[in-house]
Amino acid sequence: MLDKKVLSLALLCLLASPPVVASSIKCVDSKGVTHYGDTIPPECANRPVTELDDKGVPAKENPADMTSEERRALELEVQKEAAQAQQARDARRHDSALLGTYASEAEIDMARDRNVQQLSLALSNVESRLKSAKEKLSQYNAQASSFQQKNQPVPLDLAQSISAAKKEVADLEVERAQKQQDLSAMKDKFDADKKRYRELTQKQPAR
Repeated sequence: MLDKKVLSLALLCLLASPPVVASSIKCVDSKGVTHYGDTIPPECANRPVTELDDKGVPAKENPADMTSEERRALELEVQKEAAQAQQARDARRHDSALLGTYASEAEIDMARDRNVQQLSLALSNVESRLKSAKEKLSQYNAQASSFQQKNQPVPLDLAQSISAAKKEVADLEVERAQKQQDLSAMKDKFDADKKRYRELTQKQPAR
């Protein structure tokens, strides 16, 4: 189970989220229908195009006689600006959640240690299962080798057991790698959060 501090941080991010209005394009087709989006629809070919800012306010008018290259460049620029605006909003929400969740850097350290401990236990469990699976596979292989040394065919049930054990080992190795990756990512996340928290608290009076 994830640490309650982390869950609180995620909840605050959601609660602090303002309505998202990405930068977009507005145009009116020949039938008077208004279209919005980050690409220019076919209905608006050879029609004026209005760029909207992240609040939906007209920011720039583009003429109807744009070339296809100019239209594509406009679409790419709008998409880029929308992505940048979303990143800025996400950063503000994260900062707000950090300040609302933790009262000190020490609390971040404690939350990190609890989460790292949980993931470390999960990793240890996988490694223990992997060790047992490898030992079982080794035993099966030894039995198969005994038959082969006597020029006898390996029994079908033993061959099936070897195949199943190999799959179990492979699956557990993948799971172990994922757990290791999760653990590393968790440590990096808390390190980044602690660094950002220090930057934020140094810019404002102590609470």
